[in-house]
Amino acid sequence: MDMRTNGLQIAVFMDFENVATSAEANFGDFDINCVLDLLRTRGRLLIKRAYGDWGRFHRYRRPMMENGVDLFQLYSVGMQQKNRADVRLAIDALETVFTRPNIDLYAIISGDSDFTELIHKLRDYGKYTIGIGLRSATSDLLRRACDEFIFYETLVVEEVTDLADELHLPDPRDLLRRALVAAEQKGECPVFAGRLKQIMLGLDSSFNEANYGFAQFRAFLEAQRELISIQEDGLQLYVSLRQHEQAPAPTVALSAPPPTNKPAADLSQRYRSFLREANMRVVDQATRGQVLEGFIATLQAQPEPISLNAAVDLLKDRYDAQNALTPKIAVPDIIRLLVMSNALTFAGGQASSDAPVRKAEHLVLAELARACETVYLWRLVEGGVPVIAEQLAPVLYETTADTARVQELCHGLTQRHIIVPVGDGYTIAPEQISRLVQRDELVLVAADLARVALPPGEQISPMTAENLFREGSELRQKDFAGSAQRYLQAARVQLEALRAGQARAGFDDLKWYLASYCSVKAGHAFVSGTYEDAVPYYLAFFSLAQEGDSVWPRIQRLVSPMLSYYFAIAGKQLDETVPANLGRSLACQVALRIHSHSNARVGAQWEHLMERLAEVNLGIIRQLYSDLAAMGGVPIAQDGMDTPARIEHSRSYLKQIIERFEAGR
Repeated sequence: MDMRTNGLQIAVFMDFENVATSAEANFGDFDINCVLDLLRTRGRLLIKRAYGDWGRFHRYRRPMMENGVDLFQLYSVGMQQKNRADVRLAIDALETVFTRPNIDLYAIISGDSDFTELIHKLRDYGKYTIGIGLRSATSDLLRRACDEFIFYETLVVEEVTDLADELHLPDPRDLLRRALVAAEQKGECPVFAGRLKQIMLGLDSSFNEANYGFAQFRAFLEAQRELISIQEDGLQLYVSLRQHEQAPAPTVALSAPPPTNKPAADLSQRYRSFLREANMRVVDQATRGQVLEGFIATLQAQPEPISLNAAVDLLKDRYDAQNALTPKIAVPDIIRLLVMSNALTFAGGQASSDAPVRKAEHLVLAELARACETVYLWRLVEGGVPVIAEQLAPVLYETTADTARVQELCHGLTQRHIIVPVGDGYTIAPEQISRLVQRDELVLVAADLARVALPPGEQISPMTAENLFREGSELRQKDFAGSAQRYLQAARVQLEALRAGQARAGFDDLKWYLASYCSVKAGHAFVSGTYEDAVPYYLAFFSLAQEGDSVWPRIQRLVSPMLSYYFAIAGKQLDETVPANLGRSLACQVALRIHSHSNARVGAQWEHLMERLAEVNLGIIRQLYSDLAAMGGVPIAQDGMDTPARIEHSRSYLKQIIERFEAGR
């Protein structure tokens, strides 16, 4: 691959029907953002094309257009549409090889075996290939043909279970050993962890640590310590085989320091990578100020308060008219900062991009900019990343001359008892931890947390917590009780590590562990038929799933299936029939059918559950209201349930809840 100074040049070709149909069947929705976000970490996306019948998939048009994806219409005619999509995509991809020789990497978003020969041909022309598809709809031939294949499940599900047995993947320990032997033979050991993963992919393109139940490559390596030695310099990892595992070829002794020509630890790059992975790409200072100024002007120009999402539409139209691509691309990133900044006053009192912004006339650019910069800082500290002002300044302000500004941000958070200084860095203030576990909606969870026994013989450390969490995820599909116990122990260990101020102890991880525990406890109570016991855990989960919280990107994809089961309680408690495939149906569809149930008592019980939900998370009510509005363009189901009148009935009820909360009740 030709590594250019500005990154790889990438072309993306998407067999949309293949991936969207499978994703909807398994997750209720297809998330194009997570797919493109992953590919953006590899380089510049110069070509983005999706092939499908956009009359059928109309609800995906907006997110596709927001991501700059070109939509190629292929009308559905009988049973021939599948082959037509395959042929058109393959022709366009090969045409691009000859007309755009600057393209380095081709991403084929599909699991269809018909694309295997296309992958072979692309590799014949020296192109690096990445495939992305769902495990349930991916051909083994296609997976093995690609230089690298990534399962969609690993992008959208945090608690990925070990998929190795199901997919007949290679033994990762054997693959790791072979890669390190190859590195030793080249004199590269200890080898940089990033380079090691490249070697493993070269040996087997299907390798991905997520397929084996690990969220990060580092966690995978940490679990192989009986096989390997890990040396750490700053935030860089170097790996070598343990002495008894090494091949007879000459190697660098484990006692020797890492090679002197390896790159020095670069915290500024680590900051950017962490924030990008946390769904908070750093926008340069000039663009940040330009977009914030545009938001303020847009909000203040309206006769009535509007939401951030409404402001987005107006602002993007303005940038389109000005042909201002850079600020337009930055708008979603700035939206995330604004929702998390605590600098805006939202109708209803809960931060949400769908909530009207009040008191916009009082917004000041300098204050709003400082609040957004503080979000970057807070997210790093919350994630357990060491913050050094001299290295963070170039990330936020493009120059080390602004170190004092970073120090001012740190001082501001310290004064508000949000962070506290520890050594040369900062950690979460004890008051923040106490506020979390003392929330009213988490009272039951806090009691469980206080009672759970710490695992005997285990150290109190973030790594121990991560291992317990992984064990809980592996048990989730077969042992609810065992999974809940591991999740709760993971949360308890993480809580103690945070209280002790341990390095890399992430506050966001604690919230994620608690949310996972709540989801399993709620699910266990649901399948056991103890529905009243399930409700507090569902509500505890939803209280953690706030759009303005840093853990939202992790929780977001679980909200729809959790809502579906929560809504179904209204029917289950009365021993009435509820929709099938709850975890795979859109929450708005389940809500509509429960609210319009033939037994009026079921609808009334659903309304009671919605009132309780609004108390802990009004943003979910707003989203449900919007999703029901979008159903107006969906063909009416044959059973007559999804009629416009029924949709309007449910929307009207949700609107009453929203208006009541916005009025302060």
